Amino acid sequence: MMMEEYLSVLGADQTASVLDNAPVAIYVSALDNWELLYANRLAKARFSKQLLKPGLTCYQAAGQDRPCPFCSAEKMSRETLLVRKFSHPQTGRVYELSGKIIDWADRPAQIEYIVDITDREREEARSRSLRAELEETFTSIPCGLCVYQFDGVQILPVFHNPAFYEIMGYSEAHIKEVEQSTEFLGVHPEDAEELRQKIQKAILYNGTTQHTYRVFNDRKGEYRWIRLDGSVKEKEDGAKLLYGVYSDISESVRLEKELTAANEKLEHIVNAIPGGVASYRVEGDRFIPTFFSDGIMALSGHTREEYQAMVRTDVFDIIYEADRERVHAAACAAVKSGGVLDVSYRMRHKDGSLVWIHLNGQCMGPLSQDAQFYAVFTGISDETRLFQGIANEIADGVYVIDKSNYDLLYVNESGALFREERSCADQKCYKALFGKDAPCAFCTLKTHAPDGKSHSMDVGEEGRFYSTRFKETNWNGIPSYIKYVQDVTEEVRAQKEKERMEEYFQTVVKNLPGGVAVIRCLEDGRMKPEYISDGFAELSGMPLDRVWQICKEDVMAGVHPEDRKKVGERMAEYIRNDENYCEMVYRLRRGDDSYVWIKNTLSLIRGSSGEKRIYAGYHDITKEREEQEQLRRKYNDLIMQHYRRPDPDALIIGHCNVTKNQIIEIMDHTGSDLLATFGNVRESFFTGVSRLVVDPDEQQAFLDNYLNAPSLAAFEAGKTEVVMNSYIKLPTEAHGRYVKFKVNLVETPDTGDVTGILTVTDITKQTISERMMGKLAVASYDLVAEVDVLQNRYRVISKDDAYSDIPEQEGIYSEWISELADSRVVPKDRTQVELLLDVRTLPEQLMKKGDYSFSYSVMGEKGELLFKNMTVSALDMRLGRVCLARTDITDSIREQQGLLNVIAYTFEMIGFIDIDTGRTTMYTRQIVLESLPPYVIEDYAKSAGRLAEFYASDEGQDSARKQFSLDTLRGRLEKKPEGYDFVLPYRQGEGEMRYKQINVLWGDQNQKTVCLVRADVTDMLASERATKAALEKALSLAEKANQAKSDFLSSMSHDIRTPMNAVMGMTTLASAHLDDRDRVRDCLDKIAVASRHLLSLINDILDMSKIERSQITLNHSAIAVSDLLRQVDAMIAPQAANSGLAYSARSKNLRHPYFYGDPLRINQILINLLSNAIKFTPEGGRIELLVEEIPPVKASSAVRYRFSVSDTGVGMSEEFLIHIFEPFTRGRNVTRIEGTGLGLSITKGLVDLMEGEITAESQERSGTTFRVELEFAAAQSASEISPQPEEECPGFSDEKLLAGRCFLIAEDNPINSEILSELLKMLGAVSEIRVNGAETVEAFKRAVPGTYDAVLMDIQMPVMNGFEATRAIRSLPRPDARAIPIVAMTANAFAEDIQAALDAGMNAHVAKPVDMKILRATLCRVLKNKA
Repeated sequence: MMMEEYLSVLGADQTASVLDNAPVAIYVSALDNWELLYANRLAKARFSKQLLKPGLTCYQAAGQDRPCPFCSAEKMSRETLLVRKFSHPQTGRVYELSGKIIDWADRPAQIEYIVDITDREREEARSRSLRAELEETFTSIPCGLCVYQFDGVQILPVFHNPAFYEIMGYSEAHIKEVEQSTEFLGVHPEDAEELRQKIQKAILYNGTTQHTYRVFNDRKGEYRWIRLDGSVKEKEDGAKLLYGVYSDISESVRLEKELTAANEKLEHIVNAIPGGVASYRVEGDRFIPTFFSDGIMALSGHTREEYQAMVRTDVFDIIYEADRERVHAAACAAVKSGGVLDVSYRMRHKDGSLVWIHLNGQCMGPLSQDAQFYAVFTGISDETRLFQGIANEIADGVYVIDKSNYDLLYVNESGALFREERSCADQKCYKALFGKDAPCAFCTLKTHAPDGKSHSMDVGEEGRFYSTRFKETNWNGIPSYIKYVQDVTEEVRAQKEKERMEEYFQTVVKNLPGGVAVIRCLEDGRMKPEYISDGFAELSGMPLDRVWQICKEDVMAGVHPEDRKKVGERMAEYIRNDENYCEMVYRLRRGDDSYVWIKNTLSLIRGSSGEKRIYAGYHDITKEREEQEQLRRKYNDLIMQHYRRPDPDALIIGHCNVTKNQIIEIMDHTGSDLLATFGNVRESFFTGVSRLVVDPDEQQAFLDNYLNAPSLAAFEAGKTEVVMNSYIKLPTEAHGRYVKFKVNLVETPDTGDVTGILTVTDITKQTISERMMGKLAVASYDLVAEVDVLQNRYRVISKDDAYSDIPEQEGIYSEWISELADSRVVPKDRTQVELLLDVRTLPEQLMKKGDYSFSYSVMGEKGELLFKNMTVSALDMRLGRVCLARTDITDSIREQQGLLNVIAYTFEMIGFIDIDTGRTTMYTRQIVLESLPPYVIEDYAKSAGRLAEFYASDEGQDSARKQFSLDTLRGRLEKKPEGYDFVLPYRQGEGEMRYKQINVLWGDQNQKTVCLVRADVTDMLASERATKAALEKALSLAEKANQAKSDFLSSMSHDIRTPMNAVMGMTTLASAHLDDRDRVRDCLDKIAVASRHLLSLINDILDMSKIERSQITLNHSAIAVSDLLRQVDAMIAPQAANSGLAYSARSKNLRHPYFYGDPLRINQILINLLSNAIKFTPEGGRIELLVEEIPPVKASSAVRYRFSVSDTGVGMSEEFLIHIFEPFTRGRNVTRIEGTGLGLSITKGLVDLMEGEITAESQERSGTTFRVELEFAAAQSASEISPQPEEECPGFSDEKLLAGRCFLIAEDNPINSEILSELLKMLGAVSEIRVNGAETVEAFKRAVPGTYDAVLMDIQMPVMNGFEATRAIRSLPRPDARAIPIVAMTANAFAEDIQAALDAGMNAHVAKPVDMKILRATLCRVLKNKA
């Protein structure tokens, strides 16, 4: 029913009553005369009190004197409302009028509903204006704008302004794609993944993002750099809007790169400036460094970090103390005047020495503003460097000394005259140079004028002479003396040495062996002597004056007539060619008319005016000539001897000139006419001889040794004999031979050529003998013989005459073997000996088998049986030479018999198989012990099958036969030379089955014999089976334990998931009922309970782990039993009450109320037992704790208590009671009880750690009683008990305690940092967050002291962990670094973790998850201690 229809059925009074309560202004006026019939309460209040006057018209009420021009009564109807707007001309208010025709008290009337829509109109106008302005702005703005919507699955585009497409440069096709979906179109492949991750992160956290990346511009055909500034806002419906602003920063990136390159270039230029450049901000008389180049540090040798530390307090601290005030004053004056600062000063180099620095600087900008001072530092000025260069050249020492105080300001680099001067330039001159404590007595600074004149200075040093001079100067602004000191000791010594050398020269020349002469060459060609030494006179056997007479006119007068022409021509040639050196040998006449051979050496020297002089030396070589002649004779004798006394086995002898590559003579005894074949050129001859060598490697070695080049190199290296053994084959011989090549290298007299003396000797017999000795080196033999199978001859090399079967020294081999077999060898071995030693088959057998040996028996002279072992080995089959070596093994066989006796007690049977013959010798235990003859099987291969019939393997007889096959035995031994074994069942007697182990190994070193050893292992196998059964049982127990652990893990999975489900479920419910405060609080309380339960589960597991690893350490403090009961009661009583249980705690028979122990671990034991009792006791049950004192067990002075915990709970079965204290074990009737199942295991571990006892009694459905007995040292009184800790912050509320405090938080986990920040905010504090230790240290360093009240430090963080960050803060050079509280906040909550935090410098430790009360108490304590 419409309002008007409703009003039409009411009376006027009833209608007025309804309209008075309407929410809009309403009036009713008559149609015929506009009389105002009714106005409701709002109309009266809004318009005018005149509405109350009777007879008033509606237009009069509206302030008009005639009907309103906007009146629309004539347009109204009874069916619909006529709606229009009216703007009041005076007030400017806008009204919405809605009118209709009705009957009012039986009169036709119009009813008007008036609503003031001024504010709405204005808001709509503003919205329209703003929308238009925004549309115009978005269209004209140069940045790309976009809006996307994320619906939880995908990102969809909502809006892009035109500038977006312009910036991105998309083609028309790509624009259509972008308007439909968001697929990172055109993003550079290297940038796409990082962009995607940043946008996803912003969406996840409703945050912002800023990222620069590359997008391919279709229009420009290139990648452009784009910067995105984005923000994510979540709407009420959960959808998220992404707002993005896009800017093309390609030009900025290019400019930034160019700027970076320019900065790098500028930095290189600045660093390339000699010295260094720096700038400072001037504040009063302080100079604060703002920049300094690398050259600054280079001047003093410091690193940048070291230099920064040095100037941190005051830049003038680096200046040498004596210069500091002067430089500071000059710098301040330059700043005030605006002039240039030009000053030099000293500073400490890193190596400790003083260095001079020159400073040029000027202040820029008025002093009223931030003035900048720019400075250039150099080492020393050009003038000073020039001065030092000159000083280093003109004097040994240059010293600059302060006139006022003797300070040594400078020492030149030419060398220390007195002490280590260079490192002492900052000391007093007398201290630095002479080690004195006062001015030197010999100092000339006070005794001479500074006039620069040289004078001597005697420093009191024996044998040293000094010259010095000095004058005044101004050294870098310091009045000083510059003193030049020259060590003239060497000049004095040189003068004396010159005099001594002149005397020495005269003496040497006078006494020089031989003689010396100086001859001047005249222009007419004659030579005139200018000087003749006494030695020359002595050489000639005449007085010196006589020599002068003879040589005065002609220096050639004494030369032998036969040599004069040759000497004269050589002298003329020598002078004509201006040669530097000449040597001649000739004869010189003596005074007795005899001649001596001299060697005359000449040196030609041209004077400054062009004249020529010859310095001649004469040496008597008569004796040397005689010795040379003797060498020549010896050389000839050596050659003659070589040919006259050749070796009987010599094949070739001769000699050759190696230097000239010439064969001089060859004597060839081979009959091969080698000289005619190979020629007399040495290289060709030796190359031809090398082809006689059979082995290619030896042939190459021959060439490497004997050709000309290697022979000459050997002689130069001092090697005069080159020997080589080889096997050769001459052209005229069917078989080869072994030879020794020997070449002796000697120097030929007169010419100096190298002569090679060649000998080739046949050493075949020697080689064969040596090889035989090599074969026989490992044993002693009673007979060794060499056999020539090609000639059927033998030769005895060695023999033992003690045996009668030794043959003649040499003879026919086949006859010897035949006689041996017939007369000495026992019949059973005769065939074997004849076969293995047959001359016709020896080569074949050796080629087939290699060296071999065999044993046989012979009859001795006394009829005794002797055992022999014959070894047959090849010496050189090319020559048909074989070695027979026989050993008497009688004693060895007898020892072997003894060994068999020993083995017989260990093994049942042993057999030896000869691989070559197949003969097998078997010894049983009975045979060995009773010395019976062994079983002999002539052919093992034929008997192996019958042997295997006694054995039965799992695979049958065929497998046993294969095991005993000789091929199998040898094959497996080749793979395992150390031997192997196998086990087979063995039928013995009637149905009895035994097990035999067969060991297979080589019977000799030559691997010609296989040894089989059999042992009975039946009993051993039975023992192994028993052991295996025991191991299987142990394995079963281990598997049960593993199953128990698996059951524990399954149960733990349930127990952990239960509180986790509560946390997640209550979180979901709280999110769904955010408007219901009580419901949210209830959810949060349940989440807190579940979290605490989950934490207790984790703590139980960790406690058990620490107990198993013995990592719990017990404390030792005084405890009162009453306090212990009170603490336990405070924790257990509320839990029992909440579970509907009756709980009581009492003590009994306490004679010692105090004792020493670990209250924490005792509490843990009792609380574990009582908590279990509460868990497993149904509502209405009873729990009791009884403490009673009982007699001590370990020590009479100790006190022993029994703690009994009893309940009326579900109880335990006898079977489970046995395993009650085992970890990972839970009863079948407690599967629905939450917990780890480790509580009692932890309790048992703690009791054992305290060396106590714990027992349990229980019956199902009747209850359980646990009794713990612990023994402690007694405490005497209550005064020994440590006082209880006072309340951390008595009388303070949270707001007063932490309000206004500022904390620095180091936490890399965003959620953890948010939680901690909000908790502190709840306490009235503010916080700053850093994500790693390095950022935390940097934030603290940059902050003004007192900014932070404490640091809350996580431990495990990237870049720098909490321990490292704490140590870094503590080491900072500022007073608050040592005092600021640092609290560790970490999930590592063991005692060792707490101690590690304290060791690192932290003040306290709060474990995660954070408990609000613990956090507040800890912060209160550390802040109180700080205050």
